[in-house]
Amino acid sequence: MKEHRKEVKLHEGKKYTRNTRKQSQSEQNKSVITDHVSLEYHIIDWEEATVIGRESDRTTQWISEAVKI
Repeated sequence: MKEHRKEVKLHEGKKYTRNTRKQSQSEQNKSVITDHVSLEYHIIDWEEATVIGRESDRTTQWISEAVKI
C-alpha cells in the first residue's frame, strides 16, 4: 500500500493542459491504481483503504488490480 500511496501522491492534484493531459494518458505508471486516479481525478481515502489480496508475481498482481479496480 505504501508503494501505491507514494506513486499516487506524485499525480494527485496535478493541473493539466489539453496537451499534457493527452500525453499523461499514454504514460505507463507503476500501477493501475495510479492510472485510475490520474485519469478519473479520484481521491483515495488511504485511512479506510485495506489490502484485499496478494499475488506472488508482478504480472498476476497487475491483472488482479485491474480487475478489482
